Amino acid sequence: MFFPATIRNMRAGLLGAFCLLLAFGGNSSGVRLSAEVDPLNAPYELVPFSGEDTLRDFTARHLNDPDLWPTVLRINDMASVAELAPGDVLQMPVVQVALADEALALSLAAIQRATAEGARLFAPTQIGDALADRDTAVESRGEGEWRDVVTFAGSSTEHAEEAFEIAVAQRDRAAEALITDIHGRVEGRDPTEAAWSDRALDDILVEFERVRTLTNSTTQVTFRDLSRLRLNPNSNATIQRMRSDPLTGKEVTKVSLQSGDFYALLNQLSDQDSFEIDVPGIQTTTESDDFWIKKEDDSALFVNYDTAALDIESGAAKVSLGQDEGVVITDAGVAARAEVLDRTLLSGPMDQAEVFGSGVDLAWQAFPEASGYWFEVAADAGFNRMITTEWGVKETGFRVEGLTPGVHFWRVAALDTLGLPGKWSETRAFELRIDETPPFLTVLTPSDAALVEADTVEVLGASEVDAVLELNGQAIEIDADGSFVVQVPLVEGENPLVLVAMDAAGNRSEKRRNVIYVPREGVDISLDEGLAREGDVLVSRTAEMTVTAATTAQPGLEAVLWDATGAEIGRTRIGADGRLAMTVPARHEPASFRIEVLSRGGASVGEIGFAVQLDDEAPQIVLDVPPPRATSEKTLDLTGVIGVATSLSIDGEDIEIFDDFFATQVVLSSGRNVFEMRAEDAAGNVGVLLVETLLDLEPPVINQAEMSRPQGDAGPIEIVVTAQDEGGLRQAAPYLVEVGDREFEGYLRCDSRAGVCRASLPATQGAMTLIEVVVLDYAGNEAFR
Repeated sequence: MFFPATIRNMRAGLLGAFCLLLAFGGNSSGVRLSAEVDPLNAPYELVPFSGEDTLRDFTARHLNDPDLWPTVLRINDMASVAELAPGDVLQMPVVQVALADEALALSLAAIQRATAEGARLFAPTQIGDALADRDTAVESRGEGEWRDVVTFAGSSTEHAEEAFEIAVAQRDRAAEALITDIHGRVEGRDPTEAAWSDRALDDILVEFERVRTLTNSTTQVTFRDLSRLRLNPNSNATIQRMRSDPLTGKEVTKVSLQSGDFYALLNQLSDQDSFEIDVPGIQTTTESDDFWIKKEDDSALFVNYDTAALDIESGAAKVSLGQDEGVVITDAGVAARAEVLDRTLLSGPMDQAEVFGSGVDLAWQAFPEASGYWFEVAADAGFNRMITTEWGVKETGFRVEGLTPGVHFWRVAALDTLGLPGKWSETRAFELRIDETPPFLTVLTPSDAALVEADTVEVLGASEVDAVLELNGQAIEIDADGSFVVQVPLVEGENPLVLVAMDAAGNRSEKRRNVIYVPREGVDISLDEGLAREGDVLVSRTAEMTVTAATTAQPGLEAVLWDATGAEIGRTRIGADGRLAMTVPARHEPASFRIEVLSRGGASVGEIGFAVQLDDEAPQIVLDVPPPRATSEKTLDLTGVIGVATSLSIDGEDIEIFDDFFATQVVLSSGRNVFEMRAEDAAGNVGVLLVETLLDLEPPVINQAEMSRPQGDAGPIEIVVTAQDEGGLRQAAPYLVEVGDREFEGYLRCDSRAGVCRASLPATQGAMTLIEVVVLDYAGNEAFR
């Protein structure tokens, strides 16, 4: 079991060893600091947890800090106290915590030692680094990063020691003061100077140095003990004495005010210190830390705001001012004493307000007994960096111009009839912003020149949450996410919409939209009667068909062609007189389409459906009976069918058709007759059939008829007849012959092209006699021989 006393003893020993090892490791290349001798890498102490204490008490007993219990859980890979059970052996960073705490204690002592020597004034950078490193070390301790704790605490100690050395070196010289704030023009004159010269920020003031502020100028003098004097405009003061006793540490300061006024905030660190104010003819001593003094031509004014007394002596008159008391002492020694006025109530701007531009309007409530007001504006809450101050303001407000962006602080005090300033009001802050950027504003709907068919439109958009938004002069509410939506009634025709957003800085953004309200009207559509049709289907003999229609729509409206699946095929606009034409694809199978006319707002106001089919086959003319090759009849009857044809003509003369058949008669001329029959369907396909026949009224001409035995007298008998006819010879020609005492009859076989008819008889003895032969043509004419 571990006890605090044991831990403290162990800390001292381990820290000494650790510092010695660090020194060797940092300064000698021959000695290395390894994990085996590094106390921070020492194994954690194993301590059983009995369960009699809470983990917080257990941690306090072993690590001397109950707030390290989350670190103990983390070291032991536990997510919560619920995982801890009595008897568990916990790893405890006893050595590491001891080293870290000792390093933190050393850094704190070094910082306090340096601060006591005035390091904040004479070594602000070094003491600031020391404080920052120590804060980092403290944060690392809470995270269990022990090495970082020791490293940053050591760095903090080094910075603090450097600050201490700088401060001691400064205090070894004659006591000095610094100019820690300047507003406007400030001049000084040290004992060695023959004339006044400009003073700048951080200039050092020495004994017997004179300082003066010009019109609208202020300055702040900060002494080594952090006491401050604020010289207001047109003031003249002399630092008569600044002494420091190094043995006793006593600080003696004496300031003489020749003219003007100053405000004092003293920070006396020791009862041995003294601060004296010398006004011509008046002596003051004070233990007060907060007072104001003003020197006028024939009087001096004093106000004490502290509980400690401000003692004033003028000739035989002696006055001791308590808290919130003031006095006016004339050169003749007459004193007028009074309680100072209470706090003035501020009106605006409110605390933490945002102010836009380069100026601000300060306002406060009227104080009944006030003869005027005194206000200050500074860049910090302690009014160490003055920006502007104004004395004797008669109104209950004042506009301050020429400010720069940033946080500003302001306060007001009421002046009584003696000219004594009352208690300061509360201090308020405002942030000045120079914002010349117009507020964000966008309009999502409607678009500009939008056409709508409803009598209202939704205006949807977004702007900055803090902006003021108006639509056509009417306020619109903005939602928490910056969006806005509003319904706006419309009149027929154009409706201008003007949205204006204005931010707190007065910047303005404007968006304009023009909405055109066109009431919706139905449209009638009818396909042209002249379009090719087969029943209810439009037909085309090409792969595309131009479909035309008449509508009641206004010219310029859009028409859309859709197929049966709802896919868009094409678009066009209504032409003059409501006419429209659309190119429609045609396929061999009928396909359905729909033409839809849209309003200007894009809504459907009329439609018509239809079907289109590709018909690229010509109609066929089929005769019931083919025409004869030749005929002796002077007329020819033609009958047959023409399928889906819608018209039929013969040699250009239209023929009446009955459904899909026809019957007509043509007149023949002597000789060859050729007729052209043309059938046309609805798609324009044309089928042609040539009809040819011969009107033959003359019989064939028989040129020769003979019988012979080409193979000799014992051979067969051959009958040969030559004949010709324009219409051609029929294939069979009857004959009658006699051979010997026998008669033979039969048919000659005719070759129309050759004009020869032949027949053979078996060999027969006897004389051969051609009794008769009849040659016929296709018209039925006969020739005898």
